[in-house]
Amino acid sequence: MIRISRLQALALALTTAMPAVAAEYEKSGDWIYYSNAYALEGEVIRSACMVETRSPNGTELVVRLEPATGVFSATMKLSNDGWSLGSDSPQLELRAGVGRWALQGEAEGAALDVSWTGDAALPVLLESLAASSAAILVSPDGNQLAQFSLRGSRKAIEAMKSCAEAQIGQGLEDVLASAETEATR
Repeated sequence: MIRISRLQALALALTTAMPAVAAEYEKSGDWIYYSNAYALEGEVIRSACMVETRSPNGTELVVRLEPATGVFSATMKLSNDGWSLGSDSPQLELRAGVGRWALQGEAEGAALDVSWTGDAALPVLLESLAASSAAILVSPDGNQLAQFSLRGSRKAIEAMKSCAEAQIGQGLEDVLASAETEATR
């Protein structure tokens, strides 16, 4: 396990006029948790909190949580150098445990970006990724595009959630429940 402390870099930035970048990085099984934050002249800019893994066929899955206008931004990026998605947005499906998620997003070339901002299903997805043994990415015609090992996902996802919750000052489930209540008014 490798861990680089964000606190040390932020302390340095707060005591000097030099810009500082702080980061955390931790490998857990087949998953990586990392975050970054920037500080300049005593002002701390909030950090992004991310996890990622890669399938044996080279498909990368990245989940990113970060403070944004309103509450927080949550995105998932799936990419593979062998893909040619064009600008069409294929509806891929991610299966983990008994959960199934339609991943409609913005496609560009070799990547699909999916927004989970304000989606109450996000905590369920994260828990399924943390609790299951494998996740499968399926094409609209039912073909398996990638299989992700979830070995180490629990530890990485918990670190990402803790990082994000520290940034927004409350639990993700609470934030999403508030956003859902606001959306139904």
